[in-house]
Amino acid sequence: MVAGSAQCAIMGLPAAGAKFLKRHLFLVIVLCSAFSAQTAEAADGNPGGQGGALVPEKSRSGPGLTKIFEAGVEFLAAGDCKRAEKKFKRVLKTVPRNSEANYLRGVSLQCQNRHKQAVRYFKRSKRDDAGYHRAYAELGLSYLVLERPDLARKQLETLEQRKSICGNRCPLDLKKAYAKLRSAFDRIEGKLPQNPASDDQHGLLFDSVRETQ
Repeated sequence: MVAGSAQCAIMGLPAAGAKFLKRHLFLVIVLCSAFSAQTAEAADGNPGGQGGALVPEKSRSGPGLTKIFEAGVEFLAAGDCKRAEKKFKRVLKTVPRNSEANYLRGVSLQCQNRHKQAVRYFKRSKRDDAGYHRAYAELGLSYLVLERPDLARKQLETLEQRKSICGNRCPLDLKKAYAKLRSAFDRIEGKLPQNPASDDQHGLLFDSVRETQ
């Protein structure tokens, strides 16, 4: 399964995306794998309903949704945020309640500095999957850029509350989401040095918080 998912992330990827993939390959694999799995389970004929199940891979109107989604990931990895956003927009016309597609459309808007629009899609990602923790972190970051620290702090408090419940058994994505947003607040509050020149040129996804062994 992992090999197939890796193929989803790597095949046809422009060389400019190599640095992005080096840092975020695991997340790209997970998103592609989840999206492909939803495609395979779409036999119930509910492409736009709760959970955003996908329509079958092949359609008369053009390439399957998974291929369009993968193309969006590739454009995003290459730094072509506008073209990436168009791909995710196409996907969402068919599956408006897909948490991964909403999240990545938000990311592609975020990396164009269109934070006000990005907020809408991070909210939708949360709506469709309350456990999609990375959406809380990116929503909080966009709120900080929009000078709404009150709304950003609500996202941090939600993540913090969930961490207090699961303790040492928290999923890695929750730990990373909390750490990224917490770090942003610490920089604003002067607890950490300002570091605007991040390796992550998109200002998205996750910082390199590693799982403890």
